[in-house]
Amino acid sequence: MKIALLILFLLLLVGGMVGLMIFLVKKLDPMQGDKSEDGSSGIAQDFLPFDDVQNGIIILPNYCYRAVMECTSLNYDLKTEGERDQIEMSFQRFINSLSFPATIFLQTKEIDNSRRIESLKKDVEQTLVEFPGMATYAEQYIKDMETLNTRIGNNQQKKRYIIITYDDASQLGQLSDGEKAVYAAKELQTRCNAISQGLDAVGVRTQRLGTPELIELIYSCYNRDNFSYSEAISSGDAFSLFVDGAEDKFKNFPKVGLLDLILGESINQIRQSGIDEEKNGHAVLEQLQALREKYAGYFSEEV
Repeated sequence: MKIALLILFLLLLVGGMVGLMIFLVKKLDPMQGDKSEDGSSGIAQDFLPFDDVQNGIIILPNYCYRAVMECTSLNYDLKTEGERDQIEMSFQRFINSLSFPATIFLQTKEIDNSRRIESLKKDVEQTLVEFPGMATYAEQYIKDMETLNTRIGNNQQKKRYIIITYDDASQLGQLSDGEKAVYAAKELQTRCNAISQGLDAVGVRTQRLGTPELIELIYSCYNRDNFSYSEAISSGDAFSLFVDGAEDKFKNFPKVGLLDLILGESINQIRQSGIDEEKNGHAVLEQLQALREKYAGYFSEEV
């Protein structure tokens, strides 16, 4: 009788321990939690570091605003040594002329060909109406175009941006919120114009992003499958062409070189603004080029 009671006690003890373990597993398993909607969690927008995007401006908390400009690139590696010096000195003059904060933002992401493929499919459908015998060829062509960038090993897209900052609207206490936004928009446009003119002299064309482009840029920052550029950053390759800001290239710089720099920047500004496409603008461009060849030419000489 005692043995039977002991066995029964042990069975109850083991069963209780097993039950306790099952209870703890279910309690600690995140998949077993309450899946009902939590009204206190808020919406996804509440976790974003900005309030809204309107009229080509990113609106941040505390009356802070941002505008973004996309920049073209330069084939720096293909330039001569003299041309590189001119680019660096023009860029140094541009940086020194800035009286407001700005941020250079580089983004690398996979090329999105979805829109191009959809447009191509529509063209193929219209073509097959007249030439139905090309259906097999058209199907294979679409498949090849969908994987083209991956097959050729060039599915990465690099873009360059400058973020222009305006954080002084909070000091305009006498203005309403709407008036502060209007004032900030005018100030941002003035700063964008200064950036555009300065980079025109370097030979870089800029374009301010509108609201749709800003939304696409922000979305791509939060939704990227990979970030292959991190390897270039860790190895130092991403900074191999950066100009040393501590080096004063204008120290003991000859006047003929400064004259050549000014003429070269003027030529770049005319080209970047498209003035040379007009008759008078083209004539002025030719005169500046002739003056540069006759009286300057410092950066065109092989150093």
